[in-house]
Amino acid sequence: MSRQRTLADYLTAAAVFAVPAAHVLVAPYTKVEESFTLHAAHDVLRYGFAPASLPNWDHRTFPGAVPRSFLPPIVLAALSYPTAAAATASGLAASAVDIQVIIRLTLALVFSFSLIHLTHSLRTRYSAATARWFVVFSLAQFHIPYYSGRTLPNFTALPLFIYSLSLILRDNYFTAIAIMTAAATVIRLEIALFVVPTALSLAVQKKISFASAIAAGALGGFGSLAIAAPIDYTLWAPTLPHPSLPTFTALHTAWPELSAMIFNIVGGHSDEWGVMPRNFYVKSLAKILLGSFPLYIVGLVWVSLHMTSSIEGGLFENKTLLRSVGELIIDFLPGTYVMVGALSAVGHKEWRFIVYVIPVLNMVSAATAAAIAAFPHRLVRTLARLGLVGLVALSAGFTVFSTWVSTYNYPGGDVWQVLETLNVPENAVIHFPSYPLQTGATLFTFLHADFPTSSAFPAHSEPVWTYSKDESEELLTPTGAWDAKIDYVVTAFASTFSQVKTTDGVPLWRLVGSVDGLDGVGLGGKYGVEVRTARKIGILQRIG
Repeated sequence: MSRQRTLADYLTAAAVFAVPAAHVLVAPYTKVEESFTLHAAHDVLRYGFAPASLPNWDHRTFPGAVPRSFLPPIVLAALSYPTAAAATASGLAASAVDIQVIIRLTLALVFSFSLIHLTHSLRTRYSAATARWFVVFSLAQFHIPYYSGRTLPNFTALPLFIYSLSLILRDNYFTAIAIMTAAATVIRLEIALFVVPTALSLAVQKKISFASAIAAGALGGFGSLAIAAPIDYTLWAPTLPHPSLPTFTALHTAWPELSAMIFNIVGGHSDEWGVMPRNFYVKSLAKILLGSFPLYIVGLVWVSLHMTSSIEGGLFENKTLLRSVGELIIDFLPGTYVMVGALSAVGHKEWRFIVYVIPVLNMVSAATAAAIAAFPHRLVRTLARLGLVGLVALSAGFTVFSTWVSTYNYPGGDVWQVLETLNVPENAVIHFPSYPLQTGATLFTFLHADFPTSSAFPAHSEPVWTYSKDESEELLTPTGAWDAKIDYVVTAFASTFSQVKTTDGVPLWRLVGSVDGLDGVGLGGKYGVEVRTARKIGILQRIG
């Protein structure tokens, strides 16, 4: 029995590592929301912290929508460095694109460690069946495994959050509250909406005293800020104020998350990105959880009926379910409901803002599944297990399809491969406007840039090119880019560029390459669902 359990542990760990890593390898490129952390990690590995090299950091020119803390990308770069340096020295990393993949795999690995820790805590506190179902539900779903290796701030905070949940299950409440508060303070402030009600719930249950809970929060909050604030102020001060961030000063970067919250929520700037209905998060959670969502509802209703009725015997005597689901509800659902409810009142909503509650709901679903799969009546038990398999298959099928579709969603990331086929001459100037940068083109894909030598990166490719990310409006027009002596333009408006001519009828630009991307999903095709692609990016060469 012990040997089988050990083998099962190894297989579980292998799956928890393999599934997020597979998502990174299948979709190696990124979106613009990931660029701050990714480019900051690039700059740490490429330039280091020598004062003379700090002006080369990307945020000096492109600071993003709001200031963010540099502490997470610095830690991520430090964790990635040994693998990046070894891959570079051995020749396994052929280009900087491979280093980008290594950084993302490192983040996915950190997430996997936290998930395994939580899995072990579930097995120890409740049952092996609960732990197994939790892993199955977590890996069969699309969103978290796919995004676990993406350098969004939410997903640099998620491993710390999951680890804190695990510590709570191990009765290490002080450390859990401190870590969760640190993640809220430095990385994503919305986590405070979870940690405050959770700490209060634990204190009301006398699992931790109010004084200890407050002390843990103070240690995590002020302690993390004491580490991050000097770093952030030093790195941000020369940049701010910036034309794209005119309302921010260096003082705001002493606590970037608070400044971003005031700017977005109090100042109402988040609504500029779109306003969603109040039920957005509830609908999103149903879609994200998919197969495990009905089980969460069943578990919640099951325990609620037991607590509020006098019915005894039969299904109501499942002590494992009552203990596990009941305890999870009391400990974690106050924070879950407060977070979802509070953020539902904010106009702009994105599912990643509430990503932290997904592991909580999956734990409830897993405990419910373990109880259902152990029904004493043989026929009911068999039917229940078939139903559970069907729910997992539903989630896994959606995940495979979503991952496949998502691979078409990064046309900017493929631009470097097209450029390699064009015989671009030495010192050519290649201009990237916003769209390719939003859809996958990063500093890591600028393979021919004359970056300084670094042990974490392979040597740049020859010939050397100059990459432009200049956001000047005149460069968005065919004549403006031509007058600026741009040699190649990578643009979503290829047709417009190729149609412009001189007064003599001579074209200014010639289309020499293109990249297709996702154009929509609909019914039809061989398998009943059709994924449509179309040219999303054109690469145009200057004529004359």
